Amino acid sequence: MRMLSNIFHWPLSIGRVWKRELCLAFRDQAVVIFFIVLCAVYPVLYSLIYNTEVARDVQVVVVDDNRSHLTREFVRMLDATPEVCVTDYVSNMPDARRLMNEHECYGIVYFPADFTRKALGGEQGHVSLYTDMGVLMRYKQLLVALTKVQLSVCSRMQQAQIGIVSANTASSSGGGGIIESREVALGNTAMGVASAVLPCILLMVLQQSMILGICVLRGGSRERRLHHRGIDPEEIPAGVGATIIGKTLCHLLIYILPAIYVLHFVPIFFDFPQNGDPLHIIALILPFLLGASLLGQTLQVFVNDRESTFLVMAFTSVIFVFLSGISWPRYMMSDLWTALGNAIPSTWASNAYIAIHTTGATLEQVSGHYYMLWILVAFYFVAAYMVERFICRPRYRRMQHYAAIHPHALLNEERRRNAVDTPDW
Repeated sequence: MRMLSNIFHWPLSIGRVWKRELCLAFRDQAVVIFFIVLCAVYPVLYSLIYNTEVARDVQVVVVDDNRSHLTREFVRMLDATPEVCVTDYVSNMPDARRLMNEHECYGIVYFPADFTRKALGGEQGHVSLYTDMGVLMRYKQLLVALTKVQLSVCSRMQQAQIGIVSANTASSSGGGGIIESREVALGNTAMGVASAVLPCILLMVLQQSMILGICVLRGGSRERRLHHRGIDPEEIPAGVGATIIGKTLCHLLIYILPAIYVLHFVPIFFDFPQNGDPLHIIALILPFLLGASLLGQTLQVFVNDRESTFLVMAFTSVIFVFLSGISWPRYMMSDLWTALGNAIPSTWASNAYIAIHTTGATLEQVSGHYYMLWILVAFYFVAAYMVERFICRPRYRRMQHYAAIHPHALLNEERRRNAVDTPDW
């Protein structure tokens, strides 16, 4: 009978913890800001910052020491590209650098005096590009435009040198050169920065906001214990497993609407690629939210008060972004950083979400990422269990023990820890 009673008591304990956590979350303004407001504002803010998908008509000046028909044709073709706008010819490099320093242009194209002689003589002609690296989007557009024009000019020169046979072959194929080059964008048709980066950032926002809210709840619980002799009046007496599962289910319920808003409506608002099946995305997001909740319950061990939450944010946010592979490919990272990235739920979820939502992949095609998310759910459940049982709860018992010896021992220790010069009671 006792075993049967425990079996029925366990789900009731989960329900009571779930209800308690839900009430605490919506009674705390800081938690509401992290759970709701941050998810509502940050995705829109980031999307507005990157709303200019690509840079058009980036201003450049030309320094032409060759002054031949070939360089003039090269510049004319460069100016005809949508990425570049040639604003002026400059006689020397110092004047061109002065214009760049004054932000009259963002790039310099330089032709040396021997450019035509080398290019027509079978040697390698050099075209130099100098750019303002203040905005990488401009550098990317200038480099792409210059590369396209260079390939087109080289193809025409090869066609002219090989002769009439290659010309007829190119004409019959409908191309303008020996080998026709055509660029086809599959998922990110706009080839924009926002469409490439923001889907990954959206997952990061969900994960970080959840971790921050969980850490604030943990800091609030500890502050209540300081003022109530080591006891949290809001605490529900429940086992470790029931406590973790109840909190996780609470976080999952709270994040249903924010996840739908962030991952479905924000891409609609800003016209990001939407090629995936919504059911596959829902199936992917479920283990991601569970893993993020359990990761937050693991990291809460580093939080001693509500202000410590911002240290967790500062330490983890940038690291999580870089390890996801946004700024540097993951296959180029060392084994150490790859292993750390593998331990973060947003790494697997963001890459799988981009594949599904942008390129139209199915859940089966990203099954490796999907299974890894469930593995992380199991891993962080064990980690959260160990933290709660062997670190947090012994701390609570020690706090109660010190408070029983001296009623103000906890507050005195907190003042000493924060370097507050207040005499003991």
